[in-house]
Amino acid sequence: MNTRTQGFTLIELLVVIAIIGVLAAILLPSFSDAQKKPHDTAAIQCGRAIATAQVTYRASTGTYANHLTALTNPDVTEACQNVQITYAGNPNATVTASGDGALTGDANSFGMDLWSQKGSGVIRYITWADQWFPTRTFRIAHP
Repeated sequence: MNTRTQGFTLIELLVVIAIIGVLAAILLPSFSDAQKKPHDTAAIQCGRAIATAQVTYRASTGTYANHLTALTNPDVTEACQNVQITYAGNPNATVTASGDGALTGDANSFGMDLWSQKGSGVIRYITWADQWFPTRTFRIAHP
């Protein structure tokens, strides 16, 4: 007489658990990147708001602002609420650092590094000799 109870064997259960583990390991990195993308987009929008305010500031003063507090623009204040800002090329500009609001600014050019502490990297905006490169942003990989 062959009596067999209904159910799965231990081997079958272990195989299913292993397959679920492999699938989870493949999908989790893509989910974490998807969570960082809105914060990176917020930093890009902040950079665009500052660039627009810099054009207005230069038209009225003849030079670009060298600190965020000089740009008394409500669009900048709203767009940059959770974004860290520092001068372009600051070696301490990492995702874990705090920004000081300093901008690289003189009569002909300005630049800044922007990031969100919940984002994936630092984004640099620069002008050079009055040539604005709004699409020339690049990421500086954080450690």
